[in-house]
Amino acid sequence: MGKSAIAVVLVSAFLIAASSWAIEGDQRIVGTVESRAGQQLKVRTPEGRVIAIGLRKGTQYRKGSGGAALSDVEVGARVVVEAQRTGSRWVARSVRIEGPSGAASGEPAPADHAGHAETPPTAGEQPQHAGMAPGEPMQHGGMTPGQPMQHGAMAPGQPMEHGRNLFQSDMTVMAGMTPKDPMAGMAMPHWQLMTMGAVRLLYDHQGGPSGDDAFESSNFGMVMTQRDVAGGRVTLMMMNSLEPATIPDGGSPQLFQTGETFHGNPIVDRQHAHDLFMNLSATYRGSLGTEAAYWVQAAVRGEPALGPTAFMHRASAGENPTATLGHHWQDSTHITNNVITVGAGWRWLALEGSAFHGAEPDEHRWGIEGGGLDSVSGRARADFGHGWSSQVSYGFLKHPEALQPGDLRRTTASLHYGAAGDRPLAVTLLWGRNREEHGTTDSFLGEAAYQLTELDQVYGRVERVEKPLELLLRKNLDMASHDGAEAVVPVRAFTVGYFRDLKIFETIRAGLGADLTAYGVPSDLQEVYGQSPVSVHVFARLRWNKGHGSTHGGH
Repeated sequence: MGKSAIAVVLVSAFLIAASSWAIEGDQRIVGTVESRAGQQLKVRTPEGRVIAIGLRKGTQYRKGSGGAALSDVEVGARVVVEAQRTGSRWVARSVRIEGPSGAASGEPAPADHAGHAETPPTAGEQPQHAGMAPGEPMQHGGMTPGQPMQHGAMAPGQPMEHGRNLFQSDMTVMAGMTPKDPMAGMAMPHWQLMTMGAVRLLYDHQGGPSGDDAFESSNFGMVMTQRDVAGGRVTLMMMNSLEPATIPDGGSPQLFQTGETFHGNPIVDRQHAHDLFMNLSATYRGSLGTEAAYWVQAAVRGEPALGPTAFMHRASAGENPTATLGHHWQDSTHITNNVITVGAGWRWLALEGSAFHGAEPDEHRWGIEGGGLDSVSGRARADFGHGWSSQVSYGFLKHPEALQPGDLRRTTASLHYGAAGDRPLAVTLLWGRNREEHGTTDSFLGEAAYQLTELDQVYGRVERVEKPLELLLRKNLDMASHDGAEAVVPVRAFTVGYFRDLKIFETIRAGLGADLTAYGVPSDLQEVYGQSPVSVHVFARLRWNKGHGSTHGGH
């Protein structure tokens, strides 16, 4: 199939995924009435999640074997609501009043978990656990072990959409690779479908003598389906990108960026496009009680247990459209050929290991290369509660670079706040080290995003990365120099950005953003890069999410 045909197919898939938000669906929601105001009920499910349900003139009310009225629906009553989704809203077809709340009556809440399918809460509403104070963020179930459910009418494993929650899209959590199940209690006897995607249209200006300009698009689309099998849950996932067609040949202009190849030469001052197939995986999750689990994942394309959540999926990146300069020290293995991962976790701790093919994907980004399982990695993830989490990982990669011979040993450690996308602030502090035959180099990253209001976000990034001096000077590799240690220089970058959501579409989130990056240029490179180059992005973003019961942070 030619590139143009593939592009048409994927664009059509993106549009179908976006439009599928408007499809109506039915769901039984069971819980306790949290509040009733006008034509809206708020119901708290047995798992502590608050669901807003609209009422209409034709809504039927029943109590026991007889009829009832809206006035009989009191705060604290246990109810079973037969609801219909229209667009992004739940509307009640019928409300059955079963009695006072379990807390009031001493009886347990109904053991019906269908209430997981929900609409995002209204602005200012926060998903909560039973017994938590109103407004207190949920502290388990999501991104890293034990973190919350996420982002409104969206992906499994993400918090319900709150007006100021940040967006994250950790594929590991969506597949249930955490001790506490992000889809706890939701029965899935049949295949359940979830889609998500984002498209950015950018003007990219990179300043200085080594800079360039481009109009481009970064994008991805994901389709996932899940169902219960043999006492556990199977997740099938596929994520794709059209960047091989929408990013300029050789990559998106980005000063000081390095990694991978184009036409047999190293990519310098550009970020390579993502592959058509970013993820193609199958995962089985088995529960070991309510606070422990094991999981096994096999992926033709996937991410081994190495590094933190990739930059493009982190809450702390906010709307930043740019890869980190330390990407190939920190999280570049998020697109890896032939990955097998086995893991287990209990409460706050998860341990996992992977075997995979160590070579990076080649420059032909429309295909899948495959390769033997010649590399290994291990990772420990911890959730400390109150929004704090961390990971430490180590990996051996066999011959990862096409142009540089030798193996690579990578170590990463990171500390996160708000990684689950369950609050308006997220921060990442990250260290990555590559140890190769020609030397050892380090990268450091500080990254944060803050949702000022429901519509306004600011984000920032500070980086220091040790890069090969000759590669940045000559824009090529001198293979003769690899007999000894490679000279490196520290490169620094400082980014600030702003993003404004625009309420144009009900089912697709749209917005506009811009950012500016200044650099600390080593004296050895000032002739090539200038003393103080500045880079700018101006962009528009569209994003859609359609889940089968969970929700995916806010922005």
